[in-house]
Amino acid sequence: MLTTLVVLIVLFLAVQTLPVAIGVDAKGNWLKAIMFVFILSLLQGLSYWLGLKLGSTFMHLMVGFKGAVFLSGFLLIGIRMLMETISIRKGERTYSINTIGLVILASLAQSANTFLAGLLFNYIDINQSFTLLLILIVTTIISIFGIILKPEKYTLTFASLLYAIGGTIIIISSTYITFFIF
Repeated sequence: MLTTLVVLIVLFLAVQTLPVAIGVDAKGNWLKAIMFVFILSLLQGLSYWLGLKLGSTFMHLMVGFKGAVFLSGFLLIGIRMLMETISIRKGERTYSINTIGLVILASLAQSANTFLAGLLFNYIDINQSFTLLLILIVTTIISIFGIILKPEKYTLTFASLLYAIGGTIIIISSTYITFFIF
């Protein structure tokens, strides 16, 4: 059960790159598109990895109240995702991105939640290599999918729906882990 919940959380953390990828304009240049996908995936994976490594250095200091820290951290991630659904649907969170610098900045902004999740996953016994590989693969697939899509009403609604589902699943999963697994 724990593995399933962690996989769901990781999958929906990877969904965060979809609005950024939808806004990427590679202008038919496939080499540029591949580079943008690589940057989106690499920064998402790097943020998660840094969260895991940094969390192993100091998160043990808060082990006495790990349930409260774990739940509040994932509640913040889930609530933030739910709050962004309306702005994504309106197209306010999707920008026309066509340079490497803008892709890097947008990807770093989206990877803040992934970094926090990496910190918090130090409280549960998971296969960190598996989750890192999973987030890299799923982010790559979602980024490719997002770059292919055009920023239209239906694609933005779809991205918004995925954000809403992801935020809800992250909140429910973290609540279950906190009260029934810790």
